[in-house]
Amino acid sequence: MNKNFSHIDDQLLLRFLLGEANEDEMHQVQEWLQLSEENQSVLDSYENLWAETGKLTPKPVAVDTPMVWKKMSNRIDLYEEDKKSVKTISLKSRLTLFSSSIAAAIIIMFGVYQLLLKQPQQILIASTEEVLHDTLPDGTNIALNKNSNITYPEQFTKNERRVKLEGEAFFKVEHDKEKPFIIETGDAYIQVLGTSFNVKAYENNELEVIVTEGLVKIYTVDSETMDTSAILLKAGQKGRIRGNEQKPIYVSDNIPDAIFWMNYTLIFNDTDLKKVFNLIENYYNVEIKVNNDKIYDCRLSTTFTNNSINDIIEVIAATFEFEFTKENNTYTIKGDCCAAKKN
Repeated sequence: MNKNFSHIDDQLLLRFLLGEANEDEMHQVQEWLQLSEENQSVLDSYENLWAETGKLTPKPVAVDTPMVWKKMSNRIDLYEEDKKSVKTISLKSRLTLFSSSIAAAIIIMFGVYQLLLKQPQQILIASTEEVLHDTLPDGTNIALNKNSNITYPEQFTKNERRVKLEGEAFFKVEHDKEKPFIIETGDAYIQVLGTSFNVKAYENNELEVIVTEGLVKIYTVDSETMDTSAILLKAGQKGRIRGNEQKPIYVSDNIPDAIFWMNYTLIFNDTDLKKVFNLIENYYNVEIKVNNDKIYDCRLSTTFTNNSINDIIEVIAATFEFEFTKENNTYTIKGDCCAAKKN
């Protein structure tokens, strides 16, 4: 290793990436990262290696119950075909063959029954008109957005904690280095050990993951080659997978508004007004126009919590000495340029 980072242990970096480092170790890594840009490059190379190889991610394994029944049906069909191909057979042989086929069918059905019995009971939580909060068997806290649902077993397995999500949810995952937490969202997977993040995975739309604490891995697995495509997200980063694309990509780093739907709080930190207006339009279902594009260059630092759209527009106008008018759901902001007065 280079002398700039000779004191850092490879295993410590790995534990840090996996979320297994304790507070002292995390502090040690953070101090080491601040020593040089080269150290940050080393950590980035570890992240890329993990993301590209996917070797630390177990391939998703699920019991395909319809396939089991199909195989059983195929066996019975084969027996029926065998019967048609035989021209003569003694009564004793017929009875023996019939008894054998019944016994085989019973054994197969019993095997399927036992297989199904071993599967833990699945619990479904669905939200329609309001945000729901719940705690999973491992202590993980979730907030389920409207028109969303999550399915999870009554008891997690020994090796992993696997859930299925349709819609949007915020997860605060209980740390367990022995049992990674895996979220299935159609053809994509999200794996963590202990962290906080938001997942948006509505049907026929892109998958979006926003991390507020810790590390999260998004990955897909090719059904034919079993190759893994993955990215690793840190706190404050957003990644996504578009509808027909199979590879996750990084989107942005500045995402303080990620969970507005959960706590109705917007946090802006030196954010240009173009982004501010775009977010407000999206969350409040309004349109915001400006008479001067230079207005978009103004930058805002403030927090809005449970504010009405009128209150927010008034605060922005007062902050930058703008004027505004409202007609139906359209606000028009008027100003010559960005005033010196800022929050």
